[in-house]
Amino acid sequence: MKPSRRDLIRSGMAAGLAAFGVLGAGGAGSALQAQAEDPIPHIDIVVEKVPPGSGVAQLTTDRRGMIALRDLEAGYYEVRDLNDTVRAGIRHRGGPVRWQLRQRRDTRRPIWTLADQSDPL
Repeated sequence: MKPSRRDLIRSGMAAGLAAFGVLGAGGAGSALQAQAEDPIPHIDIVVEKVPPGSGVAQLTTDRRGMIALRDLEAGYYEVRDLNDTVRAGIRHRGGPVRWQLRQRRDTRRPIWTLADQSDPL
């Protein structure tokens, strides 16, 4: 019997997701993703708007790597450490902010990412 188009699409999607580590044995995709990036707790950071690059705030992440600001203008922001050695950027639509700072564990030099936790949708 010839496989249906739906079956071919499903098998192709499953193979693609498995190749990227999203699906694993026993459905451990979320566990693999969680191991790839860990929150960065208790680190002093600077939040800057780009441009003009002026510092908006200097704060410390909480135990879950979260930072929160009340009102931020819409635009692109960078978060960096105090030594200016590592940066991460994010576009913000304006208003209150809840961002989580994460770092990849599988690299020799730190690579940060910011996840917007203020609007999960």
